[in-house]
Amino acid sequence: MLLKFLRKKKNMKLIIWGLAILIIPAFVLWGAGASRNKGKGPNYAGKIFNRKVSFEEYLDMWRVTRDYIVKDMGDNIPPEFIDQMAWNRIILLDEAKRRDIDVKNAELAIRISSFPVFQKDGKFDKKLYKSLLGTAAKGFEERLRDDMRISRLREQIIDKISLTDEEVLEDYKKKNEKIKSSYISVPFSDFEKDVTYEEKDLTEFYEKNKGAFEKPEAVNVKYIETLDEDLSYKVLDTTHHKKNLDKIAHSFELETKETGFFSMQEEVPSIGWSFEFTKRSFELEDNQISDTLIKAGEKFYVIQLKEKRSSYIPEFKDIKEDVITSYTKDISIKLSEKKATKLYLKITNKIKTGKRFNRIVKKTKLEIEQTPFIARNGYISGLGPASEFVEQCLSLEETDLTSPIKMQESWVIAKLDEYEGIDEDKFAEEKESLKETLLSTKKEIQFNIWFEGLKKEAKFVAYTLE
Repeated sequence: MLLKFLRKKKNMKLIIWGLAILIIPAFVLWGAGASRNKGKGPNYAGKIFNRKVSFEEYLDMWRVTRDYIVKDMGDNIPPEFIDQMAWNRIILLDEAKRRDIDVKNAELAIRISSFPVFQKDGKFDKKLYKSLLGTAAKGFEERLRDDMRISRLREQIIDKISLTDEEVLEDYKKKNEKIKSSYISVPFSDFEKDVTYEEKDLTEFYEKNKGAFEKPEAVNVKYIETLDEDLSYKVLDTTHHKKNLDKIAHSFELETKETGFFSMQEEVPSIGWSFEFTKRSFELEDNQISDTLIKAGEKFYVIQLKEKRSSYIPEFKDIKEDVITSYTKDISIKLSEKKATKLYLKITNKIKTGKRFNRIVKKTKLEIEQTPFIARNGYISGLGPASEFVEQCLSLEETDLTSPIKMQESWVIAKLDEYEGIDEDKFAEEKESLKETLLSTKKEIQFNIWFEGLKKEAKFVAYTLE
């Protein structure tokens, strides 16, 4: 039962959070530089600021980073991610040292004493602290000192970043201004019948757009499926001793099934959309059986990776029908744009002579449609996301029309019917809270930009991954 308890994620998470007394510094995601493993590279892990970073320093930082990430995100973390985060921490600490940022013992003591887990009756208890950490106390203290250095470095970078009331108001307007608009649309599909082509047109289109036909990495997974959680854990326990899923299934009078190939962007065949099933499937090596029981819907799964297929671009002959479909769509978009542009010029010229939009459109036999009040972050039924549509309409004068706007499946010509501004009283109520959120976001963006510059300045290179 203990094994079952530990394997259940909700129980494991409670244990991790209960034992971990750590701070997660703000990290920036960015790709590692050219890298190789220790056996193929030099006798050091990498270089920053023309300084060689030893494997000992790297591994120490890797372990610290792994502990943080596992505590926050679980244990199914790609090694590449941990590697990147470890190097982030090394570079940030190196920069803190270059700036003479340090943490005095008294400051560290105050920080440690603030952790509730080390307190008894509301006060720091030294005996409790020693009994909980024992010989690990020194390592914990150095890790915490490094965290505080990184936090202070970050504060130096973002401390002077501010936000004006005008910026807050502008952001609020972008999210809450609304418009109502009349429009006509010219669907792409209306012109598909007019598209003609020869073989050379298709092959040229294929060569120019090969990347669009790339098939993503895919996996084929064997699995045992049950409705009984206890039975599923018994099956899972058996996988530690047996590596053949078919034999394991047979011993429990169950059957194995296969998903067939699916990518990360597709639902799992016969199972449906399951983030956990998909995520774990792509983490496995060939023939590896997952040590985690997966729940999808009402069913439980023990899975084994049968085979993994790398991404590839199929030959023209194998996807000719797909090329025809894409070519037809591409040309129909261009033909419909020409039609929409002619309509726009014709209508605007007649409006200049005093004629009204509705009457002009009526003679073209096109149908005028109208949106409800909609904001930039809204969605227009039949057209798609409203951001560009609303932005264009807001820039119009009273009798103007937008030039053709490309929507999901059509070109659209629109006019502004009504404008609904923001609720000034509501803005006044939410202003401070909004300002705090926006300022936090602005600081994160600026810190990321700064860190990108630091990375380039460091001339970072690593030899820690293949």
